Amino acid sequence: MGLVAQRRWIMPAQRIGDVPDGIPALVARILAGRGIGAREMADFLAARVATDEGPPMRDLDRAVERLHRALAARERIVVYGDYDVDGIAGSAILVRSFRQLGAVVGAYIPNRYEEGYGLNGEALRKLAADGARVVVSVDCGVTAVREASLARELGIDLIITDHHHPPAVLPEPYALVNPRRAGDPSPDKDLAGAGVALVLARHLLGELGYALRESELLQLCALATVADVVPLRGANRALTRAGLDALNKAPLTGVRALVERAGLKLGGVGAQEIGFVLGPRLNAAGRIADAEDALRLLLTEDPAEAKDLAETLEVRNADRQELTRLVVAAARERAAERPDAWATVVADPGWSAGIVGLAASRLVEDYGRPAVVIAVDGAEGKGSCRSIAGVHIAEALDECDDILSKHGGHAMAAGFSVPVERIGELSERLDEVVRRRLAGVRPVPSLRVDAEIAAEALTSRLALELATLEPCGAGNPRPYLLVRDVRVYDIRQVGADSDHLRCKITVGRFTFDAMAFRRGGHAADMTDAGRVDAVVSVGTGLRGFVELELRDFGPVGTAARMLQEPVLA
Repeated sequence: MGLVAQRRWIMPAQRIGDVPDGIPALVARILAGRGIGAREMADFLAARVATDEGPPMRDLDRAVERLHRALAARERIVVYGDYDVDGIAGSAILVRSFRQLGAVVGAYIPNRYEEGYGLNGEALRKLAADGARVVVSVDCGVTAVREASLARELGIDLIITDHHHPPAVLPEPYALVNPRRAGDPSPDKDLAGAGVALVLARHLLGELGYALRESELLQLCALATVADVVPLRGANRALTRAGLDALNKAPLTGVRALVERAGLKLGGVGAQEIGFVLGPRLNAAGRIADAEDALRLLLTEDPAEAKDLAETLEVRNADRQELTRLVVAAARERAAERPDAWATVVADPGWSAGIVGLAASRLVEDYGRPAVVIAVDGAEGKGSCRSIAGVHIAEALDECDDILSKHGGHAMAAGFSVPVERIGELSERLDEVVRRRLAGVRPVPSLRVDAEIAAEALTSRLALELATLEPCGAGNPRPYLLVRDVRVYDIRQVGADSDHLRCKITVGRFTFDAMAFRRGGHAADMTDAGRVDAVVSVGTGLRGFVELELRDFGPVGTAARMLQEPVLA
């Protein structure tokens, strides 16, 4: 069918008056298009937040008071974290903080395959039998109604710290610290689980104690905040900027080993490197086996041990990549059977529960609609959801509460367990919920373009100007720029399965290297076209040369056609 764009290109109208002094015009235009006013631009670029923290989260003071009593009485404390980067890094924040206070603290990360997500009763019984008097959850627990009740029966004071969407009925632990909780007065609602743990650590340590550990704790918070794909605005942006600065200057022993084994260079580790290189390696531990090795890596001070653990995670990540390839291919086949669905729901007993979230992300990219991928294990299905703007997937799951065994998450990602015999019912219900939440307007895979530039503007200076927007990620993506009618050549497929595309783009006297991920199958069509309209993001390589990522492309004229078409609000 020839070369065609894979997304609907949308360029919202941008309104900007006078450009603030010291801010490049294109950067100001991009910020204005993202809803940041001229008066806020300088603070945004500097990653500054208000010096006044504002009121504390509900139950924070109660949690700190109980932990101080436990420390004074030398009661056994256990940190109970989730098995993803957010839970692991958040657990490391608290363990390191307790060690700073001279306490011997336990850490418990559940096994994804044997125990599932979050707090579980059997683990709490084991911890109680081992003498635990206080258990502090990280990145989980806000839906653990039964487990909180069991903790009281076992004589455990349970302190839940979480950031996920609270259910209608909350658990009743000793303390429940979650900025999203109804009536919570704290200002920062979008913190990652590790961000909530960091707030607890800061109040637990006091200003002096926190200052002694700030560098290492911020590194861990930055890893989690980027990897958990929470919005990089406000406090999250400031925490990530500070954490990346600390990581590149004086990395933790385990982080240094991870960076070196992954082939990255200290001094050049940014949000993109966390999102696509370091985060997947830390996540691979829990996806393939259990997450204990990842936690050990973030806690160790022994370079030799760190090197061995980084090697273990490298191997597991390679295994994860192969499993992902197989599951994604199979999930795409299943999804193609229901092309008109409002939400993609697919399930299979051969899929790994640790991989289904990655497959769901790919299906969202393919169809531009929410996706649910379910690993069937006996009588139970373990599902992972990824969503789109306009569909808060955790709230959508709330509407399926009577079908699900348990569920939890936030706006763009969630997880659940469901009886196998009710998967069909879940698919039908979610279809109805998504259709209603989208007001009957079918979602179309789309790409928001920040600005159009003349191709000759692609220079090293432009790349440096755009770098002031870093850290980029959720809520503040790398800018997507439209260039029209550029020459493409030396086009070839690359990657283990030839699924990526690499080429050169020539503009006047300048030639740039460019990469298009998961577009390898379009190499022949691009070669035939010779010239394209393209949406690109701009970066610099190790030697300072401009490098492009092709986010989407189509034949010359694609931009003119798309940007003239009406866009439904």
